[in-house]
Amino acid sequence: MRNQGKLRLGYFPLPLAEARRIRACLSHPASPFTAVDPCIGDGAAFLVITGETCAHRYGVELDAYRAEQAAAVVDEVIHGDCLEVRCPVESFGLAFLNPPYDWTMRQGRSERTERVFLAHAYRWLKTEGVLVLVVPAAHVRECGEVLASQFKDTRIFRLTDPESVRYRQVVVLATRRSRRERDQLRDDEIVARRTQFANIGGNYE
Repeated sequence: MRNQGKLRLGYFPLPLAEARRIRACLSHPASPFTAVDPCIGDGAAFLVITGETCAHRYGVELDAYRAEQAAAVVDEVIHGDCLEVRCPVESFGLAFLNPPYDWTMRQGRSERTERVFLAHAYRWLKTEGVLVLVVPAAHVRECGEVLASQFKDTRIFRLTDPESVRYRQVVVLATRRSRRERDQLRDDEIVARRTQFANIGGNYE
């Protein structure tokens, strides 16, 4: 993790201009639904992405000051580590995930935090729930296994804000597969999708 990021506990907030562009790509239901941001920061980007909807908003934030800020704009915030939060599976209709960009040690091996956070939180999404994942293009590869097996209707867009371009960020929009859809997936389909995700970093421009 970059030194500045370490000082901010890995906090790299999504520019609000990007949040507004992502919001324009989403069609939210007219009825109430639940949404979660497991790395909510101050809650500003999450509020924009779920703005003007009937969403019940929930978040998790490691930093006490930012958790206090987020609590003012969402329904409930847990001050703690996302990876230590246990949530009933298939609880949310939307998950916005902008995880720390770093390496972490798990079970004696080094893993990208983007993959670890996605693998932990994707189960919280309902069938047909929407994932909004913001990561550096080069690290879509590490998320490829989960994306290929658990999600469909995937779209990936390059972000254009100067700060986003600096870190070569993309947003992945995808819909959670049903159990039946997952069971019907063939191995060659998963391999083909993982290969596509692995190539995203090289095709950033």
